[in-house]
Amino acid sequence: MTDTLPEISAADASPEIKAIYDRIMTLTGVGSPALIYRHFAVFPGFLEWVWEVIGPELENGHLVREAPAAARRIEQISLPSMSKQDLADCGLSASDIQLLAAMFATYNRMNPVNLGLITAIRMIIAGEIDKTQNAVTLPHAAPAEPATTMKLPAPINLSDMDSDVQETLLEISSSIPSTHGIVIPTLYRHLAIWPDLMRQVAPVIATAIANGEVHEKMKKTREIIDPLTQEIIGRALARDLGPAPIPDAAKMVETLDSFLVTIPQLIVLTLGLEKVVET
Repeated sequence: MTDTLPEISAADASPEIKAIYDRIMTLTGVGSPALIYRHFAVFPGFLEWVWEVIGPELENGHLVREAPAAARRIEQISLPSMSKQDLADCGLSASDIQLLAAMFATYNRMNPVNLGLITAIRMIIAGEIDKTQNAVTLPHAAPAEPATTMKLPAPINLSDMDSDVQETLLEISSSIPSTHGIVIPTLYRHLAIWPDLMRQVAPVIATAIANGEVHEKMKKTREIIDPLTQEIIGRALARDLGPAPIPDAAKMVETLDSFLVTIPQLIVLTLGLEKVVET
């Protein structure tokens, strides 16, 4: 399978969709809407329904603080270190290295938040919920400070990459089960801005996935975020949102199951990379 998941980019979004993208980015302090939201936007009315679930959670600011902090409490995986000289050898300038640090900060903020939100959305759509669950009141929280003041560039399109980098991204993304198109994490497309860096990092990622260490940490990550997820579900049910406007709910659940492998995997990998890459 070589098809990639359909999406609506920020550049191609309607004013209504772009407003939601912008609000997500503002409230989470990141510079790019995650792929899963860009995929939701493909289905008329669905991202708007999703926003009814996640908007109050993000507007409050509590989840944006709690989820990343929880993820960092898990011991990080062991990866080979990369010095600034190693990065320079991969073609990164001093400003590129600053941008790389901003990417890590962005993903390490957004992915734990998304794990709670997307798990909740998946369970609601699938009907795998306890409808008597109490809606825990959100504690007061001021909006979170930005993860970084640096705006991230657009990720590289697969078609614009060197053929070997394309193959590399498809290979490391193949560890993510999907029946409706290969899920290529946006992080990988961002790292591919520097092809030689991607060529260095990809084997490290592949090894960490293959040896089982990533899988072990993924399980712990899901467990530590789960209490937040259950609270999100309870509050969403209390708002009585109605059914999701999606033509094939079962297909969407399958797609979300792929993302619920992708997101904890990226949490583990990006926290590990941030720790060992000298920025």
